[in-house]
Amino acid sequence: MYEKHKGFTLIELLAVIIILAIVALIATPIILDVVEDARISAGRSEVNMILSGINNYCATEDVKYQLDNSYTKICTTDMDINDVPTMVNLGNADIKSIKYNGTKLTELVIESNNHKFTLCPSGTFAMDNEECDGEVAQSGNLISTLLGQYQEENETGLVKDSTNPNLYYYTGTNEEVGNNFLWYGGHQWRVLEFDIEAKTLTLITQQPLTSIQPASAVWTTKEEYESSYIKTWLNDYFWNSLNSSIQATIQDSTFNIGIYTDVDEITTTQKVGLLDEEQYKRAGMADSFLDIKDYFWLGNRESSSDVRLVHYSGYLDDIGPTNAYGVRAVIKISDITITGGDGTLASNYQVANKATNTDNVQVGEYINVPYSGNDNACGSDNMCTFRVVSKDDDSIKVVLNGLLPDTSIYGSSSTIGTSHTIYTPLNTFAEGISDTYRYTGTKTFYIGNYPYVSGIGQNYKDVLNEMLEASIGLPTVGEMFSGNDIDLSTSSTKTFVDVGTIENPTVSIYYWTMNRYNSSNIRNVNYDGLLNSNSPTYAAGVRAVIYLKSGTSAITFAGGEGTPNSPYILQ
Repeated sequence: MYEKHKGFTLIELLAVIIILAIVALIATPIILDVVEDARISAGRSEVNMILSGINNYCATEDVKYQLDNSYTKICTTDMDINDVPTMVNLGNADIKSIKYNGTKLTELVIESNNHKFTLCPSGTFAMDNEECDGEVAQSGNLISTLLGQYQEENETGLVKDSTNPNLYYYTGTNEEVGNNFLWYGGHQWRVLEFDIEAKTLTLITQQPLTSIQPASAVWTTKEEYESSYIKTWLNDYFWNSLNSSIQATIQDSTFNIGIYTDVDEITTTQKVGLLDEEQYKRAGMADSFLDIKDYFWLGNRESSSDVRLVHYSGYLDDIGPTNAYGVRAVIKISDITITGGDGTLASNYQVANKATNTDNVQVGEYINVPYSGNDNACGSDNMCTFRVVSKDDDSIKVVLNGLLPDTSIYGSSSTIGTSHTIYTPLNTFAEGISDTYRYTGTKTFYIGNYPYVSGIGQNYKDVLNEMLEASIGLPTVGEMFSGNDIDLSTSSTKTFVDVGTIENPTVSIYYWTMNRYNSSNIRNVNYDGLLNSNSPTYAAGVRAVIYLKSGTSAITFAGGEGTPNSPYILQ
């Protein structure tokens, strides 16, 4: 007889399943955490071995180079990710980016075991979005990139402030400070300093943006400075020319506008300001990276009658505020993510903010426009390089980034008209720009008087009181790029631009503007940044200003990055 066995009831089976599920719920995260911890540990070990391998390779390579100068080094600023497998076994890791400067890595990003590891300035790695010495670890952060240039023994280049351990600044010649160029918001900047705790950078434009008289009289109080023409130009005209995304990164900053012997005697808080004398001295003065062999204003007074400025020879000088010299903007921005460049003049650090057409281009950006004229006005490539001056609803105003191939006299009188002699080369040039690109209707050019009267300053806005309707013209005093931004010195002495980006760079050391100096003379810009004047029968350079289609007729860009070395190309 068979013995009858009793099985599990449904309730018992369900209870067992529930218990097993609970155990699984408890155990699985623990197991997964153990696996993930093992992955992270393996990843950290792997990236540290890679870092050690690269450093050992480069140290050995440097010794070989010292023994034999013909030895080819790969541990240079040209190092790229393809060089790394030559130095060290990568295992399962993947190099995402690498930069080398001097004798150290300034950037290294490695993916290993499903995580991203970013090298910090301290030499350790931050994983994914962990914090790195007080800032989010991100390979493209400008401050982190610049910190890679610092070495404790530095006396020139990037140095640490002796009184503020969070502050780093640049000092020295262009040979010693050649990697602090930033292309940002349509302008080329030099980094003056940065604060690793506040995560801010102070910048100055590499080029003078205009030439104007700064004030009606020297400022001796904060209120007098804040009503000056130059403060208004910087915080009204220049500020409003910037893209809103750029404005969002610019912080209020304290500018020293006191007497040159005590620059912080008077201070003002603005978005945009001027360099002070102590900053210029700290950078190294004449022949430093801030000396552009061009006159430009400082924010300090010398006395109750003179304002301080940098002389075109680089030394400090002073003159009355009714003279018109160059303006260089200074701003403070929050840290930004850079996406390219190595910080040199030819390859500025850049951000990913490219325009797609003439409607969303930024003021200051460069555009290459096809040219069909036969006067070789724009070189053998038949592409004219222009820079965006301003924008309106249906067009953008652009100025030739250079000069026409021949000088021209102005005309028979000081008040310009379209029948003036200078309009002959202007009209010939305009005919070489296709109507596909050029706005062919007329626009307003401001041709008012901009005189010099001792003791009486002239507001740059005063030139707006007279107008000429035309389709092409010349720069107007006070507008963007109406100064020596193209460096009118001879090609052998150009200091702040790449001569290869300038159209006809040695035609003249002067160019005409649209504005009178008085009833007998015309304002022109000269090689040292001074807004000068000459008789209309004098022959000077011609810098054409035209309008390109925008708005509903916007022209698409076929390529380029909007920089001087890589202008946008019209499709």
